Amino acid sequence: MSSTLPTLGLPWSLPFYRPLNGHHPLVKSFLENNEAIRSYEITRTFNPQNSIGAAVGTALTQHCGSLDDKGDQKKYIEHLHLLDQICIEGQGDSYDALFLHTAPLYAGSKPWIFHFESFPSIFFPFIDTGETRNLQLKDKGYFKDIENAFLSAQCRAIFSHVKSSIEVMQRVFESDVIRRKLHYVPLGINIESPTEALRKFDAPSSLHILFTNSLHQDPRSLYLRGGHHLLRAFSTLRRRHPNLHLTILSSVPQDLGKWFQQGDLDGVRWINHRISDDELRQLYFSHHMFALPSAGLHSFSILRAMASGCVPIVSDALGYEEYLAPEEDSVMRIFGVRESVYYDHPEGWVSDDYQGFRQAILPAMVEQLEQQISDHMNPDLLRAMAMRNMFHCVRRQTVANSHQQFEQMLRQVFL
Repeated sequence: MSSTLPTLGLPWSLPFYRPLNGHHPLVKSFLENNEAIRSYEITRTFNPQNSIGAAVGTALTQHCGSLDDKGDQKKYIEHLHLLDQICIEGQGDSYDALFLHTAPLYAGSKPWIFHFESFPSIFFPFIDTGETRNLQLKDKGYFKDIENAFLSAQCRAIFSHVKSSIEVMQRVFESDVIRRKLHYVPLGINIESPTEALRKFDAPSSLHILFTNSLHQDPRSLYLRGGHHLLRAFSTLRRRHPNLHLTILSSVPQDLGKWFQQGDLDGVRWINHRISDDELRQLYFSHHMFALPSAGLHSFSILRAMASGCVPIVSDALGYEEYLAPEEDSVMRIFGVRESVYYDHPEGWVSDDYQGFRQAILPAMVEQLEQQISDHMNPDLLRAMAMRNMFHCVRRQTVANSHQQFEQMLRQVFL
């Protein structure tokens, strides 16, 4: 057997991966500057060999055999993008195993590894995160289909950077085969120079808060990340603190006007276009707080803020506790999301319902945001918090450690 680690095929730039966030910085972090890992970017290059189409057709038939609902079958086929699957199979000689993330959408014959953050996301496109309340998951045909995919010999490893998500997988899929494939690989983040990152706290004449949308910039995600609660709190605080400023990196929701008048946006700088990573880095350097009072976990965003000396404001959504302990005194916490959004399901997983969070401005959220920001406007206090967060990342979230454990998983699985 070869001692060389497999070359990983990356299908993330293909159209079928767009709803799954494609080249998300989180999954890219396992590969970037990782000299031990080779990867191959799968492109939309069509290889019309009959054997390739037959392999995809066979895999597709097996998947659909588990789906007893015609609507689920149609949804599955539409989101697979058959041409994309043929491209993946046709370029199979250029890589050894696929690197899939978020949902195991694949119909082919190559081995694969799979990364996930949130448990409900693995059932996309059959369900959407935030719309799973009262769902009897194990009664659905797609549950068996996903379980069979994880049980298959093609699936070599299932890994996550969230320990609680791995625990859910262990409880829900009551299979020793799947349990043996589960691995924990921590995220790694580039820690900025404290000298550069903390310079903004030197006698600032104003205080700047940063809010960013998801990579895909869907305007609806501004609400899922709690942007409407933040805007309401900011508009109130701004009247008392005219030196307070808010930067929002997001496309603008069409219905924003139903909640806010133009006067509510005084002191708000709105960046409604994609920016480069270096431009984002400069935003972190120039802002004192990073607001993410969201309905769900956004682990890479919170870690980057911490590693860049930008003090986070976060909710108590499921999963954040893994990244904040033992630094609870160095972040601002907003409570109530865990109780209102999440439900411990008898099947062993945690279902969620974002509707109430995103379709109304919740007074309890707004009041807590106002209070937390008001209590933390002292630059010396913020500097101390930011410094502790940066040291926390040095201790627990280094790129070297993440890469080492990712490589160790691949060696265990393939060599």
